[in-house]
Amino acid sequence: MTQYKPADVLNVKIMGNEQTMHGLFDHLREHDPVAWVDDPEYHPFWTLSKYEDIKRVGSSNDKLLNAPRTVLLPIEVEDMLTAQFGNRNGLETLIHMDKPKHLKLRRVTRDWFLPRSIAKLDAEVQTLCKEYVDRMRDMDGECDFIKDITLLYPLRIIMSILGLPRQSEATMLKLTQEIFGPSDPDLQRDPGSDDISMGTLVELGEYFTEIVEDRKKNPSDDLATVLANAEVDGQPMDKMDQMSYFIITATAGHDTTSSVLGAGMKALLENPGQMALWRDNPDLDDGASKELMRYVSPVRHMMRTATEDFELRGKQIRAGDNLAIWFPAANRDPEVFDRPHELDITRNPKQHIAFGYGEHMCLGMHLAVLEVARFYRELLPRLQGIELAGEPQWIQANFVGGLKSLPVRYQLRD
Repeated sequence: MTQYKPADVLNVKIMGNEQTMHGLFDHLREHDPVAWVDDPEYHPFWTLSKYEDIKRVGSSNDKLLNAPRTVLLPIEVEDMLTAQFGNRNGLETLIHMDKPKHLKLRRVTRDWFLPRSIAKLDAEVQTLCKEYVDRMRDMDGECDFIKDITLLYPLRIIMSILGLPRQSEATMLKLTQEIFGPSDPDLQRDPGSDDISMGTLVELGEYFTEIVEDRKKNPSDDLATVLANAEVDGQPMDKMDQMSYFIITATAGHDTTSSVLGAGMKALLENPGQMALWRDNPDLDDGASKELMRYVSPVRHMMRTATEDFELRGKQIRAGDNLAIWFPAANRDPEVFDRPHELDITRNPKQHIAFGYGEHMCLGMHLAVLEVARFYRELLPRLQGIELAGEPQWIQANFVGGLKSLPVRYQLRD
């Protein structure tokens, strides 16, 4: 029997495998739900694994801040980012901000991601779903579901919303994989390249700087134009904030949805009854999509910093302490979810917190639900059969995780 300890949340090999990750969280929820982690390569922190505690932290935005420490990074990396950017996180994006700045910048694109706005994208999303399922059809019954389909389909959607050309997709895919897979040898930036730690952000910044200049001169009906010409407090948006907004939209808007689609297929392969139930019941589309999000929980953690002392499950949290909140742990808490390790597409979809909780709930959550629901609505009725054709491989990461390879063999109707 594996003996887990709280510091294992820092082990990307444990966190990069669904069995060991959930084994670790099962252990922590039962034995040490508010655990202190003191590792020589990281600044110390509390790690939280119970649903109610994580919701409490997520709703206490005045007392538990996103800054100055938003995600778990080694001390060496934090020091490098501080030298480059003046803070421990590097480029400050929406996920790093607190009030009032967070709310002001969130308003810039809020209307674009409201349900009524997302509904206008439905026809385009359905067209793209058919395109990528047709792509599967044309691959002679075998593909890598991740590399050939789920990495590309949500990327095309977010690029389309931003108004960016298809010829940029390969570059954007490479850079987003480097952002979320810095610890994975298959995804990280070439170790031989110059400035391995900063190179990805520099490339993204250069790319989006060109986009901003173009949209200022040639405005269009796309999100890039909104960002390029946005004002905050009556002044043009700060250039660094502008760059960070482009980067978080292009990366988070793509990679998390890709993870749900990919790991979701693995879950459906392991639960063929659920796959058949979903195929035969279109009214389950949205709820089933949200259940996949609970089950996969692609964003593994966020950090918060306490502004005052408080007690949590008998532990004394001090002002200035950092807390890591683990969404996959919360979303499989047996005190909240019946049979939490089972996929159940008829489950009440409202309880999961895969999109976070409180003021920092994901702006793109309605788009993500639409993308997943429409893709499986196109794919499932056309599948005559599907099975694994090789061993699934997981990304070695503890921030945003999912599969990096899922070989499948299938028969598909036209």
